[in-house]
Amino acid sequence: MELLTLLHGLPSAAVYAAFMGAAAMVAALGCAALAPLARIPQTKEHIDIAMRTTGAVMAALTLILAFCAVQARGQANDAQRLVALEVAAIGTVARIADRAGPSGHALRQELAAYARSIAADEFPAMVSSGRHATTQGLLERLEAGFYQLAATAPEVLATDMLQEFDDMDGARERRLEGARIGLPQEFWMLILVLFGLLALTGALYPPRLHTVAMLAVQAAGVGALIAFVFLMDQPFRSSVGVSASPYQTLSQSLAHRAAAIPGSTRHARP
Repeated sequence: MELLTLLHGLPSAAVYAAFMGAAAMVAALGCAALAPLARIPQTKEHIDIAMRTTGAVMAALTLILAFCAVQARGQANDAQRLVALEVAAIGTVARIADRAGPSGHALRQELAAYARSIAADEFPAMVSSGRHATTQGLLERLEAGFYQLAATAPEVLATDMLQEFDDMDGARERRLEGARIGLPQEFWMLILVLFGLLALTGALYPPRLHTVAMLAVQAAGVGALIAFVFLMDQPFRSSVGVSASPYQTLSQSLAHRAAAIPGSTRHARP
């Protein structure tokens, strides 16, 4: 698990290099170490069988990798959608708060702090830790403020305010639930099994330098495909996955708007 965490934290180029290098090394060793033990007759017929076997395993592996890549891309889109919905929900709550007058304007600063905490505190660690105590505390503070504001607001405004706040809270919960979204472990087990079979086919070839190099290059290409799927999997963790920048942009916008409204900070709750 520590190795996976380390890989997810690396730049995408380093991840590609690691997977391609490891795959090439395994394939080269598979041929160099296993071929002398297997002692397969190096006739034209046996070479043809070896190439057909390698081709069949390669076709199965590339097919499952292509399917996983499509699945991972769909999961990345779902993750982006969760973030967009939550950012929109926070913005909607801020606009409704503005309709409540000075007391509502003061809550903009707290909404800005909440969005900033999501980006800085909760988002980076939510895959492993879930909800963050600081972010949770700010949300509870906001909840108390909005319920207090709703108690003195007109009925229609109070209803809208509490409904939108519940929607914002629900959007956060859906993001936290989707934080560990990723391909099922069975897919990765299948990929490892097929790659292992591909490496084992190296025993069918003569352990000559050009043959070992050919198998290593072929495996490096497969390693690049595996690296792509790995990078797209678990979009909330990957270095090329979902970014927290929408929350940062929203926080800056809310803070700027709150500062531009006369007296908004004066009404803020201590």
